[in-house]
Amino acid sequence: MRFALLIAAMTAVSALLVNGTSSVILSSVRWEELKEYHDCYALATGRAVRERGADTDIRIPTELDMGDCEDPRADASPLVTAGASAALLLTLLAAYVGLPRRRIGRRGYGPLTDMPELSAYLAGLLGESGVRARVGFLAEPLNPTVHALAFGRLGRRRVVLSGGLLTLYSLDRRAFRSIVLHELAHIRNRDLDIAFLTLILWRASVPTLVVMIAVAAPAALLLGSALAGSVLAFAVQVPLLAVLVTLLKNAVLRSRELYADARVTEWEGSADGLRRLFVEPPAQQGGKADRGLLRVHPPLARRARALTDRGVLYEVGFWDMCAVGAAGAFLHEMVRLGPIGGGSQAGPTAALAATVLSGSLVVGAAGTVLWQAVAHAPGSPTPARIRQAGLGLGLGLGVFRLLAPSGAFSLVSVGGQGASLALPYLALTSLCGWALVRWLVLVAGAWGPVLARSRRPRRVLWTVLASATAGVLPMVGFLFTLPTMTLYAAAFIAPSLPGAVVFVGSAAVLALARITTVVAPAVLTAAVVPLVGQYVSWRPGARHTFTGFGPPGPPPGFLVGFGVPVALASAVTALLVVWIGVPAPALMAMGVVIVGQVAAAFWAGGGHAPLPLARGALAAFGAGLLGMSAWGVLVRLVGCLVSGLDACTPFPGAASFRLALIVAPLGTLPAWAVQALTVRARRAPRWR
Repeated sequence: MRFALLIAAMTAVSALLVNGTSSVILSSVRWEELKEYHDCYALATGRAVRERGADTDIRIPTELDMGDCEDPRADASPLVTAGASAALLLTLLAAYVGLPRRRIGRRGYGPLTDMPELSAYLAGLLGESGVRARVGFLAEPLNPTVHALAFGRLGRRRVVLSGGLLTLYSLDRRAFRSIVLHELAHIRNRDLDIAFLTLILWRASVPTLVVMIAVAAPAALLLGSALAGSVLAFAVQVPLLAVLVTLLKNAVLRSRELYADARVTEWEGSADGLRRLFVEPPAQQGGKADRGLLRVHPPLARRARALTDRGVLYEVGFWDMCAVGAAGAFLHEMVRLGPIGGGSQAGPTAALAATVLSGSLVVGAAGTVLWQAVAHAPGSPTPARIRQAGLGLGLGLGVFRLLAPSGAFSLVSVGGQGASLALPYLALTSLCGWALVRWLVLVAGAWGPVLARSRRPRRVLWTVLASATAGVLPMVGFLFTLPTMTLYAAAFIAPSLPGAVVFVGSAAVLALARITTVVAPAVLTAAVVPLVGQYVSWRPGARHTFTGFGPPGPPPGFLVGFGVPVALASAVTALLVVWIGVPAPALMAMGVVIVGQVAAAFWAGGGHAPLPLARGALAAFGAGLLGMSAWGVLVRLVGCLVSGLDACTPFPGAASFRLALIVAPLGTLPAWAVQALTVRARRAPRWR
């Protein structure tokens, strides 16, 4: 699935690039008009931020007043961009249908004639493999090497056998059988379409990206405006994307070879036949060093190791996750700019679509890979590999977000101030990438038994990943918009402070301002998704076994799990604190409730039941939400008793409920951190 998601992302990006170019070229838009529009946009941006920076109620604007700036592409016909996308898709479809026939004619492949015994043997292998597709066998008699290749489109598959392989049929029937079964395994695993789409997209995108580099670099020198910065950033981003696409293409092809070998081992019931083929010839031993990431076939030693160690099939690498993060960031930038590549049509709808698509790509691709690793090779996602994968995901997303043309445009428009924000932003994205990967591994472990018992595991997988994506989408959108907002703060609000200080302060202020829409959904999703999986995976009436030392004791009850007892105790304590007349009663009540959230996390996460941190986070969130709400009700009830029933308003209003929504995630974060440090210290070995 990760390959299909990445291919879909690259296809969408290619279509949007074509749309943006066609809206300028085919709509008779002059580059001078486009340059004037971007200069006007830069001036309007600086003026709007300065006005808000001088105000006492400092905030980062989300919508800028464009003033008299007129976008020359606003009147571009939708038929132009739609026609460009349709032409791109038709070109890919024509290549998918026509290239197999062209390969047969160009390479001189021919049918197997005058070989009835071989044809019958191949038909028997086809029946043993269980491949339902229509497969035709071709011969390449002039090729003396031992080689076989499966190709073709849907409904018409082909397997070509070289002259050396036809000779091997008479000399070593077992080796011949293993090689042919390997190609049939590619067909059974649906590798042909994945590999073909990967190759055709790579061949179509890389030359296009090279042309864009050649055009964008000199164009950046001639434009001489803020638009030049975005064009130059695009010229830097594109080659990096081309490299990642190449590495991703090679990784796709290498992994499909390993999966085909695993399928053959399953059919044969033994790996002896393939193991004989993976003995490296003496002439190649000690030769050139392995090209590693540039290979399209895995090394023979790795293929031999994968026959006995299934963990090799599901290894999660740094570069794979880096490509996922980079594709997500690039897709977000292209979709956010809208169908004409920015300007007046880059509105809230385009930004929402960009967040949904990029977030779905990142969570879906990373989650699928990690889920397979946990399900099929338990223990393979080691802490070291999780750190590498998370670092790759975060750096890929962060680097490509910083190299986005819109980011470079904003940086140039403010005179280059705030460039030092890049390092803290990359540190933040790396931390978030590691947290996401670590959490997805936890979710996969909690939901693994459910998938193993389900008759439709894919539906369960998609449902869980969709729920996880919905919960983290606000945080994904926040990370993507953070560089631009903090850049304006560093340039206009606090230009004298160090960039790291401005970034941390601005990020904290923005997160606090969006705590109910960004932080709260992320906290609830992080706690609820694995807990629901753990609950569903336990069969009704099954005896629960808990890991750990010491007496397990009864697990916390339902009310304790949601922090209800602590919430009521915190509300009463906060009421007493306010009753004695302390200054700033609302802040003191919040402090009491937050302390109660820490206690609720330890109470619910105690014992030896699994997922202690998730249980603690859910209890802390419930204690904060219910505690502040109960405190508001108690304060109003006391007011009713003091002032009389005529002025009684026992139920708090919307402002009190919003305060409870703010306190709940605000107190959950420190409660979870304290509990995590305690659990880690408790699990650390105390002997040597």
